[in-house]
Amino acid sequence: MIDVERLLILREVARHGSKAAAARALQIAEPTVAHHLKSLEHTAGVPLTIRVGRVTRLTSAGEALLEHADAIAASLASAERSLAQHADLSGGRLRIASFTSFCAVALPAPLAQFARRYPGIEVGLVETETDDALQMLHDGVVDLVVGFADDATPAPDDLPIRWLEHDEYLAVLPAHHAQSRRATVDIATLASDTWISGCQRCRAHLHALAASGGFEPQIAFQTEDYVTVQRLVAEGLGVAILPRMALAASPEVTGIVTVPTAPVSHREVFLALPREPSAAAKTFAGLIAP
Repeated sequence: MIDVERLLILREVARHGSKAAAARALQIAEPTVAHHLKSLEHTAGVPLTIRVGRVTRLTSAGEALLEHADAIAASLASAERSLAQHADLSGGRLRIASFTSFCAVALPAPLAQFARRYPGIEVGLVETETDDALQMLHDGVVDLVVGFADDATPAPDDLPIRWLEHDEYLAVLPAHHAQSRRATVDIATLASDTWISGCQRCRAHLHALAASGGFEPQIAFQTEDYVTVQRLVAEGLGVAILPRMALAASPEVTGIVTVPTAPVSHREVFLALPREPSAAAKTFAGLIAP
């Protein structure tokens, strides 16, 4: 296989007309240039240079190889420019994955701020559940994840994590429910109710909370749409627990009451980066979690 470094040295010899001049341009010793040319000729199997007086010229084989050396040099220069753009945020892209309620409540402002500051960065957003988002981060599909964790589903321990918010869960009850006028709902008093639940992490949390009250929730409806959950509750089809952020992201639904639970129930919102995040990801993370 042809060594790229030696190919670029051949290019410098052709540009400057001698090994000595090429060595000065590359800031290396002339014997090093001669060694690399000899090794390149050995790999090629044919002479690549010829001495004409004090000038070193390329043979026809060397000229043919020079075309490829020029193309490689141009490609490397383009790669360096691209890396520089990513480093100074004048170009590149940023891909974010986050769960629905955070997308609605907390992401629009920092996204707009980032877009104004770094218009050369192409920003993409995927709205998805935390487990799917983390898999996308592991697969390199996204550059940054905002997810949530709780006692039932902890945050990943193999990624750099920044904690963002403490988000309390509230019981969502029909307005006519027997517990709807209480300041706090003992979760055990909802043991005989039908339940409405959402995503996989939400269901795991519900089961853990119900277990603390000594019962297994009877889940009749499953939907990841927070508005649908509330409307089902309003129709008297069951009860639910929803985080404050999800309720804030939803339009007001009449016919329901939200009440803190006993024991207190909450989730922790986190930001996850890969171990070697891009400059854009680190900068955006700084906007969300200064």
